[in-house]
Amino acid sequence: MKKRWWIIGSVAVVLVVGVVGVNMMGSKQAMGLPVNIGVATKSALESKILTSGVVTVEDKQKLFTNVTGTLREFSVKEGDKVKKGQVIGKIDTTDVESRILDLEAQLELAKANLAKVQAGNEPEEVAQERERLSQAQREYDTNKREYDRISQLHASGASTLQELDKAKSAVDSSLSTLNVAKQQLALKQKGPRKEEVASQQAQINKLLVEKGQLDKERVQSVVVAPADGTVIARAADNGQYVNKGTEILTLANLDHLLIEADINESDVNKLGLGQSAVIEGTTLGKQKLNAKVSRIAPIATTTQSSSGQGEKTRVKVTLEPTSSELAALKPGFHVDINITVEKIENALQVPIESIQQDTDGSTFVWVAANGAAKKQKVETGMENELFSHIRSGLNGDEQIILSPSDGMAEGTPVMPMSGSAPMGM
Repeated sequence: MKKRWWIIGSVAVVLVVGVVGVNMMGSKQAMGLPVNIGVATKSALESKILTSGVVTVEDKQKLFTNVTGTLREFSVKEGDKVKKGQVIGKIDTTDVESRILDLEAQLELAKANLAKVQAGNEPEEVAQERERLSQAQREYDTNKREYDRISQLHASGASTLQELDKAKSAVDSSLSTLNVAKQQLALKQKGPRKEEVASQQAQINKLLVEKGQLDKERVQSVVVAPADGTVIARAADNGQYVNKGTEILTLANLDHLLIEADINESDVNKLGLGQSAVIEGTTLGKQKLNAKVSRIAPIATTTQSSSGQGEKTRVKVTLEPTSSELAALKPGFHVDINITVEKIENALQVPIESIQQDTDGSTFVWVAANGAAKKQKVETGMENELFSHIRSGLNGDEQIILSPSDGMAEGTPVMPMSGSAPMGM
C-alpha cells in the first residue's frame, strides 16, 4: 500500500515538472527568438585593396668602364651626390699613350710615301729615259742598215747565210731594246700609278682608324657621372685593375621613388591608373604618404605558394608617391599599401553579414517588423570587407537583423537582444 502511494506521488511530481516545463517553453516562444538589431546608416563608403610593397628607384643606371686599366682617383662613396659631367675617377692608360705615339710616327712615314708617289718622277729621270730611247733608236738604225747591206751581198753570192742570220738577230735584239725604252719613257711621262696611290692611302686610313680608337679610349679613360644622382652602390675600389665593361657603381635619382606591389588576380580588375593610395608602415612610424597607381603590368605571373600547396597568380602594380616629403622612404623599404578602388559619398550601407541570398539569386535582408522576421528584398552595389552599399529596397528606418540564423523563416517571432543599437559605420 505504501509502495502504491510512492508511485502515485512520483507520477504527480513528473506531471508537475512537465507542466512547468511546457509553460516555460511556451513563455519563451511567446517572447521570440533573440536577435541583434541595427539600422542602415548613410556615410562615405570606400572599397580598398590592402597589400604590401617595396620601395624602388626608377631612374637608376649602372656605370661601366669603357677602357681597360687601373682605376685612379675613384673616391666617391655610397650616399654621395654627384652632378652630371662630374669627374669621379680616371683609368690609367699609359700603354694607350705609347701606342698613340707609335701610330703617329707610322702615319708620318706613310704620308711621306704617299707624297712621293703622287709627285711622280723627277725631270732628270724622264730625261734619262729619253736618252736611253735615243741610244736604242740609233743602235736599231745601225743594225738595220747592216742587215740590209748583208742581204744585198747574200743575194749576189758575196755573203754567207750565217752572216745574214747574225745580222737579222742583231736587228731583232735592238728592236726589242727600242720597244722597252719607249715603254719606260711612256711610264715616266704618265706619272704615278693609281694602284700605288690607293695602296698608300689605304695604309694611311688604317693607321688613322687605329689612332682614332686610341684617342677615344684616352677620352673615355676619364670616368664622369652620366646624370645627377646619388651613389647607391659601389662595385669597384680605387687602385683596382678593371677590364673594359667592368661595373663600378650605380647611380639613382632618390627624388623619384616608386613602390612596387604584387596584387592578387581577383583584385586587379578593380584597379585603374591614377587611383589614390595611402602608404604607411613601421618604417614610416606615424607618417602616412599619399600615392597613386602609375602602372599596371600587362601580364600576370604565377608562382608556388609559400606553403607549397597550390599556386598564386599576381600582377605587378607600380605606385608613385604624390607627397612632397619623401625623406622617410628609402629604396628597399617594405611598406603597407591601402589603395582606394571605389568611393561613394553618403552611401546607405549595412554590415555585409546581414546580406542574404535567396534561392532565385536575388539578395535580401531580414528585418524585424511587429515582433516577427520579414524578408526585405534589396539591390546591393559596392562593398568592402565590412559593409555593403544598398542601392534600393531600404529607406533607412528598418530594424535590420544582423547575422541571422540559418533556420530563420518568414514570420519567425524575434526579440531584440539587450544592447542592440544602430550600426556604427
